Amino acid sequence: MPSADGRLERKYRLLEQLDSEHALELDGTFTNHMTAAIRSSSPSEREQALDNAIEACENALDGVLHKILDKHFADDDSSVA
Repeated sequence: MPSADGRLERKYRLLEQLDSEHALELDGTFTNHMTAAIRSSSPSEREQALDNAIEACENALDGVLHKILDKHFADDDSSVA
């Protein structure tokens, strides 16, 4: 099974190809979570904040990619009809 880092990297590269504007928005989301991780007072809090940042970033990537692909397939369906 691919690591979280590998999954994120592949999804992010796909998003950059499909819609670079959304990719920039997600950069901000991830940066905010990373800032929280850096400010954590203990190693366990830092680890949890980092896990949260990775999960939030992956969820956001999934949401945007699904939205883009749904729109793409809807456009394809309407052009066929």
